[in-house]
Amino acid sequence: MIQTSYFASKAPAERKVCISLKRPRFFSKGGLWVVELAPSNPWAEDWREQYRRDLRDRFPTPDRLAEVLAYIEGKVPNPIFCCYEKNRDECHRGELAAHVREVLGIELPEWELGR
Repeated sequence: MIQTSYFASKAPAERKVCISLKRPRFFSKGGLWVVELAPSNPWAEDWREQYRRDLRDRFPTPDRLAEVLAYIEGKVPNPIFCCYEKNRDECHRGELAAHVREVLGIELPEWELGR
């Protein structure tokens, strides 16, 4: 199962996958960084729409999106897609989760301690 969280969460470090445009200094050097899932301009005024365009352009078919997710799951079992923002409703990982649900019917829940 793929989940989402933020870098500073207590989520297991070995499961964290960076989906930000810039990899934070503290992110494990051996950790998986998937720039293809990062927003092209996280500071855009209309960042939500810009990121949705990014996703539609990068993954024009459901099969292409499923292929990338399968690749990630092959590299990191039970991955947790991470970015900087604590509040998922205010960042691109929430938009990514919504896009995956709409296109593939797969839920990407937020990671919670003890789950």
